[in-house]
Amino acid sequence: MTKEEFTKKYYNFANAASKGSGISPILILAQAYLESGGAKSSLASKYNNFFGIKATPNWTGKVVNLRTREQTKDGKDYFIVAKFRAYNSPADSFADHIKFLRSNPRYTKAGLFNNPNNYALQADSLQKAGYATDVNYSKILKSVGNNFVTTLKKINPLTTGAVALPLIFLFLAAKKFF
Repeated sequence: MTKEEFTKKYYNFANAASKGSGISPILILAQAYLESGGAKSSLASKYNNFFGIKATPNWTGKVVNLRTREQTKDGKDYFIVAKFRAYNSPADSFADHIKFLRSNPRYTKAGLFNNPNNYALQADSLQKAGYATDVNYSKILKSVGNNFVTTLKKINPLTTGAVALPLIFLFLAAKKFF
C-alpha cells in the first residue's frame, strides 16, 4: 500500500484519535504506518493492531502471540514471541493507542503532550519514553511524518501544515461521497 493509499484509508482514524489528545495526527499516522509496515503486517492486517502495542497483564481484551524484532541499546537485533493486543477494527486500535499513551505517565514525563502540533518533537518524546527499542525510532518516525506531510499536500494542495489538517479531514470525507 502506498503512503497515499494509506493516508486515504487511515487518516480519518488518526485525525479522530488526535482530537483533544495533544498528539499530532501526523505523528499518529506516521507511527501507524511505521509500526504496521504500511498495514501489511499480520498484526495490523489480521488483528487490527497498527501500533505494535503489547498486551500487558492488566489488558482484558483479545490477545495474539506473534514473533517480533526487538533491539538492544547498542542496536543489535533479536527476536522474541510476545503477546500483542488484538482489536475488532482499525478505529479501535487508533483510539486505544491514545488511551495507552495517556495512561502511561512515562509519556507525559517525556514531554509527548507538550507540543501538540509538532510531530518531530513528539517523535523524540516517544523515543525518550521508550516506546520502541529501535535506536533510530525517532529519526525514522520523523522521516515517515515528513513523507505524510508531503502526501497530504499532494492530496490537498491547500494544506499548509498542522493548521490545515482539519481541511484534509473534510476533503477526504467529501471524496468518499463523490
